[in-house]
Amino acid sequence: MTCKALTRRWSNLIFLGICTLALFEAHLCARPSTDVLILKNGDKLTCEIKKLDHGYLDVGLDYVDGTVQVDWTKIARIQSSQLFVITDQKGAVFVGPLSSAKRESDGVPFVTIKTGESIARIPKADVTAIRQTETRFWRNLHGAVSVGSNFTKSNDQSQFSASASASYIKPYWSASSDFQSTFNGSRSASSNLRRDLNLSAMRLLNRKNYFISGIGNFLRSDEQQLDLRTTLGGGLGRLLLSEDRTRFYVLGGAVWTRERYATATSPHFNSAEGLVGAKLEYFRFKTTNYYISASAFPSMSEPGRIRFDGNTGVKYEIVKDLYLNFTFYVNYDSQPPRATTKSDYGGMSSLGWSF
Repeated sequence: MTCKALTRRWSNLIFLGICTLALFEAHLCARPSTDVLILKNGDKLTCEIKKLDHGYLDVGLDYVDGTVQVDWTKIARIQSSQLFVITDQKGAVFVGPLSSAKRESDGVPFVTIKTGESIARIPKADVTAIRQTETRFWRNLHGAVSVGSNFTKSNDQSQFSASASASYIKPYWSASSDFQSTFNGSRSASSNLRRDLNLSAMRLLNRKNYFISGIGNFLRSDEQQLDLRTTLGGGLGRLLLSEDRTRFYVLGGAVWTRERYATATSPHFNSAEGLVGAKLEYFRFKTTNYYISASAFPSMSEPGRIRFDGNTGVKYEIVKDLYLNFTFYVNYDSQPPRATTKSDYGGMSSLGWSF
């Protein structure tokens, strides 16, 4: 089996696997609706707390189809015996059942998390994220799948795009995968296929805001005549900003890269590279998310060569868990080992579902 066929088979299996996980997770039973919210206007909600994102608490109600978003600042009290992962503005992570009250001294509301035999108290305004967690694997899995297509009769051109993502969240570490695939084909020109798989794992350190991360990237790009580029490595990162509407972190480290070109006569090209990366996530409205990520790979074995990978996108929620996704990517190589195209870029629009 050729490298190209093997790459295509594995990428298809990965995309199918993530889609299968999404369908399987959708049929899992929900937590009991026994959590209690008391709003500042006196209303009381008995619900299932799902997550806190960008200043809004997602809750499920037995008498409502779908998820209801509640403004975090409008909640006076909260009470739950279920397990959650809670993150504050400094990046500290707490795990346990949660409740809230007001300090008797100044009346400032705070959240109480019971972690084993100890109790942690943090100001309610400092809480940036809340996630469900359990000992079972499937209840900690989150992700999304999206597809898009286009056809033009004049030149018989077809375009297809698909993406999938999955993340597994635990108290002090997380793992994620992102897969993107685009295909362009017509009778008047050769087809163009691009598939990009990113894997990452992050472990928070005892020192707040710092983490170690391992990354893996597998890229197939007909435009750059790449049968497969494998990048493996990791480094040390720091969370510079973590608020209810903004999250920003940087990462530095080193990677090893192995490349196989369709036009190359020698089997492979190996190189050692540095890694400098950053990612910004920004939330403008309760239905819109924006992100931009960029990574530079200066070569240590081939001085003067530098690679650059960039991704940006906007995700707009139409209804519960159904969204429109607009993304743009760019790959640049200043000195490719063969006389191939230095850059590849493109955009995609798709309809997706998150779980």
